[in-house]
Amino acid sequence: MINTRINQLIEYGFKHDLLTEDDKYYAVNRILKILNLNNFLWEEVKSENFSVIINDIIDYALKNKIIKRNSVTERDAFEAMIVDCLLPRPSELNKIFRKHYKKAPKYATEFFHDFSIATNYIKVDRIAKNINYKYKGKYGDLNLAINLSKPEKDPMDIKKQSQDNSKYPICPLCMENVGVYQTSSLAPRSNHRVVSISLNNEKDAWGFQYSPYAYFNEHIIVLRKDHSKMYVNEKTFLELIDFINKFPHYLIGSNAGLPIVGGSILSHHHFQGGRFDFPIENARVIKKYKKKRVQIEVLDWPMATIRFSGNNENRLLDMVNQVYQYWKTYSNKEINIFAKTNEEHNTVTPIVKLNGSDFNFYMVFRNNYSNKQYPYGIFHTNPERFHIKKENIGLIEVMGMAILPGRLLTEIELIKQAIKGEIEVDNNDLLIKHKHWIEKLKSDNISENLDEYIKKDIGRIFEDILEDANVFKYGDENDFLRFVEKAIY
Repeated sequence: MINTRINQLIEYGFKHDLLTEDDKYYAVNRILKILNLNNFLWEEVKSENFSVIINDIIDYALKNKIIKRNSVTERDAFEAMIVDCLLPRPSELNKIFRKHYKKAPKYATEFFHDFSIATNYIKVDRIAKNINYKYKGKYGDLNLAINLSKPEKDPMDIKKQSQDNSKYPICPLCMENVGVYQTSSLAPRSNHRVVSISLNNEKDAWGFQYSPYAYFNEHIIVLRKDHSKMYVNEKTFLELIDFINKFPHYLIGSNAGLPIVGGSILSHHHFQGGRFDFPIENARVIKKYKKKRVQIEVLDWPMATIRFSGNNENRLLDMVNQVYQYWKTYSNKEINIFAKTNEEHNTVTPIVKLNGSDFNFYMVFRNNYSNKQYPYGIFHTNPERFHIKKENIGLIEVMGMAILPGRLLTEIELIKQAIKGEIEVDNNDLLIKHKHWIEKLKSDNISENLDEYIKKDIGRIFEDILEDANVFKYGDENDFLRFVEKAIY
């Protein structure tokens, strides 16, 4: 059986252009070494599903004590190591990527995306288990995803993350992850590949990869090869525009780069994007301005947002930088906006996408000021909504997609039982945090399908969470309009 599975794996490699005829003996011999085998016979084999092939090979390794534990992490790590035997070296992959790029950027990314799926680096089967649906809210449709792939993170833990330069690799985004075997703190990366790209006149200083647990179509991560902290400034805006010039079929954006309002990895400068239309792109326009041949639109969005549009990137960036500089020092104590105390608080979440020949540059205003009443930040999720989502409101949420913790799937089933009076809330550790919400749901006298009603109410709460992160929430619409008018003139 193991001989057949190795043959089928080699055939899989040929079929998905992972392997060439010149490399087949090399690949087989590497696999035999890992499996402690000394013999191999070539067979005529029928095609088989990758998951069947690889799981049988892993089971063989377990049975023969090549791997010690039958855990998800051990299996993932061993799978990645076996798959790596089929793959080109990073330098060879870069050559293939560049060859496709010469035809068109889209050809290059489609090749690399297919490659990342074929190597099972993008965990398609696990991603398919996520629960995805839309919520029709007052700002338009929002996307919601109950994420069953990753555990929930606490913003305070993210804030405390130290930069320990003694670790190898220092963080999950470092280039040193390419080919690294699983450890207790690292995901399996033996089959991990990153292609080199140049941005903002920094030749081959950047890496381009796909997210293994994609939240949306062709979810990309673009990272600096050197391990440097997140930054959002005029240089960031140039980098984003340059990326769009090189990959015009993608959207690209950056987390805000400060604790509380940034993403979950602030120690390594990176962007995220993909081939996807986000709800923020369909937001209604409250007011339009025209300045220096750049269109500026104030959007009807739960977070304070403006969209700059124009086909001249220099004029566009001049206006973007002007507004950004004004925001950096803007304070309005009457509505709790403090630009600086003992540290700077104002930043932005920038997003760029082409619309025909025009650049659409979204600027979402962020502030991470906190106090004793709101230690997680006064423009962060209200603690009364932590039962749904406690994590940072980062780039993806800002654009209108909720990445909700996987625990909700189990908890929703218990909540339904509690609403029906079948279990007690106070005696259940998983339900106690939802107590006030359960009481609210009971008082709603739900007549429609309970599952659908709860899903819709989660959508309502996510909309409230985005409003919690609105830096002008203590003021009114005119406060934001006055800010915009002063910033652009």
